Amino acid sequence: MAPLVANYYLTYRCNARCHFCNIWALEANNEADFATIQQNLKDLRRLGVKYVDFTGGEPLLRQDVGQIYTEAKKQGFVTSMTTNTILYPKKAKEIQGLVDFLNFSLDGGDAETHDQSRGVKIFDTLVESVKIAISLGEYPVLNHTVTAQNYNRLGEVAELGQQLNVRVWLNPAFTAHDNYNSKKNPTPDMVAAIEAAGKKYSNLGYNKAALAFIEAGGNDTNNPRCKAVEAVIAISPDNKLLLPCYHFAQAGVPIDGKLYELYRESEEVEKFRVSQGKLSVCEGCTVWCYLIPSFFKGVDKYWFLNQITYAGEFVARKRFLQRAVV
Repeated sequence: MAPLVANYYLTYRCNARCHFCNIWALEANNEADFATIQQNLKDLRRLGVKYVDFTGGEPLLRQDVGQIYTEAKKQGFVTSMTTNTILYPKKAKEIQGLVDFLNFSLDGGDAETHDQSRGVKIFDTLVESVKIAISLGEYPVLNHTVTAQNYNRLGEVAELGQQLNVRVWLNPAFTAHDNYNSKKNPTPDMVAAIEAAGKKYSNLGYNKAALAFIEAGGNDTNNPRCKAVEAVIAISPDNKLLLPCYHFAQAGVPIDGKLYELYRESEEVEKFRVSQGKLSVCEGCTVWCYLIPSFFKGVDKYWFLNQITYAGEFVARKRFLQRAVV
């Protein structure tokens, strides 16, 4: 079966300093040029990938970000972006109509909470960005990372979303390593808080499969649910195939213009395909950018809950768009 998603890291640079993320602290490395990215996109299409999440770091720090998204749409990909919005007001028209899923990161329902978590004062820019995006005919969603520190304040972010007339997606902070608060996130209390908030506020969305997976204790290396290598292709800014995933990368294989052959034929990829979800670092993992696509591989309760989640979100988005037109 073909991989579903490409997590394409355009840069590790970031202009925020979020407490739950360590990417901004990584040593910056060389970033692939546009021609290299263009070739990789062609190979991703050959491999059957439909969806590309250009990520980082802060993807809008790439000077050629508009060119990259234009190429992705030209090749027929569904695209997404999650941005901290610092640069969005300046870049909004450049990427207008090119991002199918436009996510603005939100850490709190007020300026003090959001800015403290982000490490920079950007709440006002977030609000401005929402207004700009809507004026350009975009459908921005506030992507709220739910942590052990903020799960009891979900009502505040829901109400902010209502004020701005946008949906809010609740994304539980995942376990990866110490810099991601792995000893604190996620917890059963967070699951209960998300479910309760979702019942109370109609503008909140969350992945039902993710919550069930948290309650089950995350990935079980003896019976792994993770299909990171089969479901996702992870590419680093310096043009390496990350195996088995970005967060627990055990290898970075230079692509050198041969992504299709590398993914389909190399022994290195096959080795990690066989061991996906079974490595010691995979125990208890809840890294959603790899697990959510994995839930589409293989029919079980997580597959079922995933289907319910996105069918419901499609209906909610359609209703929102109908209201916006009216």
